[in-house]
Amino acid sequence: MKKNEDNNLEKEIKRIRNLLILIALKSGATSDEANYATGMGAANIRGMFPIKRGKRRAKAK
Repeated sequence: MKKNEDNNLEKEIKRIRNLLILIALKSGATSDEANYATGMGAANIRGMFPIKRGKRRAKAK
């Protein structure tokens, strides 16, 4: 029973952390700034929350 409660608590903590990261990213924070706040790793954050990027255009000469 105790192990199940610990597992549920850990899942809830991860959900809260993910919501905080999402709020930070929606507010304009970079993945590096979210990494600084959570200690999770910028690459992990970019993998969890991929951002649509605009189309790249060729530079006019």
